[in-house]
Amino acid sequence: MCYPSFQSVFGVFLQFTGILLYPQGYSQLLLGNLVFHPLRKGSTMKKLIISVLAISTMAISPLTFSASAVTTSVSSDVKAKLIYLVEEEKLARDVYAVLATKNGIVKFANITKSEQNHMDQLSVILKTYGFKNPTIGEKAGVFTNKSLTALYKTIMKTAGLSYADAIAAGVLIEKTDIKDLNALIKVNTQADIALVLSNLLRGSQNHLAAFSR
Repeated sequence: MCYPSFQSVFGVFLQFTGILLYPQGYSQLLLGNLVFHPLRKGSTMKKLIISVLAISTMAISPLTFSASAVTTSVSSDVKAKLIYLVEEEKLARDVYAVLATKNGIVKFANITKSEQNHMDQLSVILKTYGFKNPTIGEKAGVFTNKSLTALYKTIMKTAGLSYADAIAAGVLIEKTDIKDLNALIKVNTQADIALVLSNLLRGSQNHLAAFSR
C-alpha cells in the first residue's frame, strides 16, 4: 500500500488554508488543482489529513474574510512582475491555442485551458491589489509589453512548421515561465500571492514534463 508523503499532506493543508483565507475568486480555481490520493479507510495518513484540516479550520476564525484585512501594499518590483507574468501566461495560452488547431495535438488543447486558469488566478490577485490587468479585452497575440510581443512573433514564425517545432516552442515558453515565477517568488512577501505563484509553478513544471515526454 502506497501512502502520500508528508509533503503531499502539507501541500493540501496549504491550499486548504488559502481557500479559507481567500474564498472570493481564486479559491474555486485552486480547488481544480488539488489532487487527493486514495487512502485506506482508517489509515494513519487519512487521520493525519483530517487532523491537519481540522487544525487549520480552528486556527482561522472566522471563515469569512474581509477585503480590508488583506495587506494590499507590495513593492513596485512585485507589481511590475505580476503584471508581466499575467501577460506571459497569456502568451502561453495564445501560442498553445494556435498550435492545438494546427497540429491537433491533445496536450496543447489541454494546456491551453490550464494557461487560462493561470491567467484567471493572477487576475484575481491583480484585482485584489488594485492593479490594472493588461490582458482584459485583448485579442490573441496582442500584448502591452513590447518584449512579449516580439517573443510571440518569433515563436509563431517556427512553432507551426512541425510537431518538433511546436514542442520546442512549448519547452521554451515553460522554461521561461518557470524562471520568471521563481524570480517573483524570491521577492514576494504576501501569503496570498505566494499561494497562487506556488500553484502556477507546479502547473508550469507539469507542462514542461508533458512536452518533454
